[in-house]
Amino acid sequence: MKNKSSAGSIIVILLIAVFVIAAAVLPSALAHKYVEESAAPEEVSIPDGIPVVEWDEEDRDASMQRLEEYLITLEPEISVEKSPDFEWKDICPYHFWVKSFSVTTYENASFKVYRFTYADDAENNRKMSADVDRQADKIIDVVKEKNCDDVWKIILTVHDELIRRTEFVGEDKTGAHIHDLYGALVEHKAVCQGYTYAFSYILDKLGIRSKDIYSEEHIWNKIEALSGAERYIDVTWDDYNNADRFGVPYIHHDFFCITKKEMEQFDEHQPEDYSDTESNSETGDNYYRRMHYYIKSGDEIGFRACTMEQYESGKNLLEFRFESKEDFDKANDWMISILHELGYQGQYYIYSKKELLTFSAGLYVPDNAEQSKS
Repeated sequence: MKNKSSAGSIIVILLIAVFVIAAAVLPSALAHKYVEESAAPEEVSIPDGIPVVEWDEEDRDASMQRLEEYLITLEPEISVEKSPDFEWKDICPYHFWVKSFSVTTYENASFKVYRFTYADDAENNRKMSADVDRQADKIIDVVKEKNCDDVWKIILTVHDELIRRTEFVGEDKTGAHIHDLYGALVEHKAVCQGYTYAFSYILDKLGIRSKDIYSEEHIWNKIEALSGAERYIDVTWDDYNNADRFGVPYIHHDFFCITKKEMEQFDEHQPEDYSDTESNSETGDNYYRRMHYYIKSGDEIGFRACTMEQYESGKNLLEFRFESKEDFDKANDWMISILHELGYQGQYYIYSKKELLTFSAGLYVPDNAEQSKS
């Protein structure tokens, strides 16, 4: 659909936010690896020759590190004393060479035996793990170069750099590692799992706690290090695989530090467990509020000033969130008028999400950009 300004100099390409990215994620993507449980006759001693990990729930990280040492050496069986009930997401997201595992529980015993199958040999797994760390450290180097002075800015930088470096695998879901860390960080191609695991992995290296949140067909992150409340980030849904004519990606922030109430408006974001107490729901951690891109009701002058500030700063994506739906509905007309006054002559993309009342304009559209119909 084409819209023209009075001078006929601006062509608007309207891209309604239909979440093509999320719709492309196969439900099976979250189930291609599995956990089997089986019962065994009564036994009270650990079978001979099986390495043992003493599990300490109060120091879960150290316990997982001890388990990981055996995973790296491709031990087929590992006994875990005082073992909790592991799920796939507890063990394997960051150990991408693990292909599957099953667990045997013994009656009247304090241990469980885990049996693993692996995708590759130990030497190659070590090399691939080193490659993952090398790429993760490149993003951490950007954080250091920017001298990020608070946790919010660190998280934002990791979010943006991950999108900048990773391509969402849409219709063509091929690749052995699109569901894991290696795919996202080394091969730079991933689905939602790869984005989420990579995001958590880098934040963990920076000392920032996060949690992977699962629904039946999607996965995203929860952050607990801000404002004493839980905030949610979906890096996948902020990556549209779209760039300007210079090859610079449009990096979106609609799903950066939003609340439970905001996230659960979307069908794909209905997880197994939301524990958010919803404290401080009007959070300043939201990207639009923190960046002063939040437009209060009836403030067309504020919208104009915000547009000019972002445009003059050289941003290729002008971003806004509105307090009122009435202003949200007027945003496109306002944008046409302001960009014309600024002398912008090119096409631009429009991205909008009515659930969040967010509106973005992508500038410097490639010359061969196709127009979409609505």
